[in-house]
Amino acid sequence: MRNAGKPWLRILGLALLIVGMATFFINAEALMNGDAVECDGRPMRPGQWCARVGDESRSYDEEKKNEASGELIGYAGVGLGTLGVVVLISNAIAARRGNQRR
Repeated sequence: MRNAGKPWLRILGLALLIVGMATFFINAEALMNGDAVECDGRPMRPGQWCARVGDESRSYDEEKKNEASGELIGYAGVGLGTLGVVVLISNAIAARRGNQRR
């Protein structure tokens, strides 16, 4: 019978991969924009304000800070997803090595 490795490591790896992908895709726009600051898809310049319906107005600096934090969170998602893949691969390698020793 084939040893499947440690099931809790597989669950941890899948959870990290899913959370990482979700975090990345939620913040993908901030990652792809680079240094551009946008309000509803339109570029902003210093001194402008972004007013959204049903939301507070934000200055250029506030939008820039918000996008910078989104970019950081997106990169953290890439790291989590990569860590999940590493955990899944290492668990599979350990399971195969365990089968070869028997």
